[in-house]
Amino acid sequence: MDDSKDFFTISRKEMYSLKNYVLQGIFQALYSFVKYFSFPLMNYIRYAVLVFFVKKIRSKSISEGVTFWFPWKIEIGKNTTINQNCIIDGSGGISIGNDVRIAPYVIFNTVDHEYSKKEIPIRKQAYIAGRIIIENDVWIGANVVINKGVRIGKGSVIGSGSIVTRNIPPYSVAYGIPCKVVRTR
Repeated sequence: MDDSKDFFTISRKEMYSLKNYVLQGIFQALYSFVKYFSFPLMNYIRYAVLVFFVKKIRSKSISEGVTFWFPWKIEIGKNTTINQNCIIDGSGGISIGNDVRIAPYVIFNTVDHEYSKKEIPIRKQAYIAGRIIIENDVWIGANVVINKGVRIGKGSVIGSGSIVTRNIPPYSVAYGIPCKVVRTR
């Protein structure tokens, strides 16, 4: 598995388009009613709202407090569990496979600010995006940050508190800042 990344630019005009504002606004208005309820059946009700906005969702195990941005660019496989208070920013695209375990407070960060033009304030520059791909049967520990353009290979385990900036090969155990493979499973 190589570490090449397929980054692409998202213009400010595209990021803040009327379509994105309207879709995100409608989604947040509906999702806000079910986002923080914690009794067990709420997973099914959250799923019912998400099914209309997420590109592809096959799992009903979405815990309370999970935040979604650009859900129409997110795919979630079957038997995947997303625990409390994760932030899933789909701006650059996210594909989460089957049988994935995501612990609380995990952040999926698919975009960063462009900052190469010194004459233009960073806030006025475009965004650099990269799709995040989580393959099947992955376990991601609590408080992990997964940055843009990363692929985590099938059967891997990512230790709590890690910051993932590079691809992780299949069946790896990895942790740290930055996240590094320490052994295979």
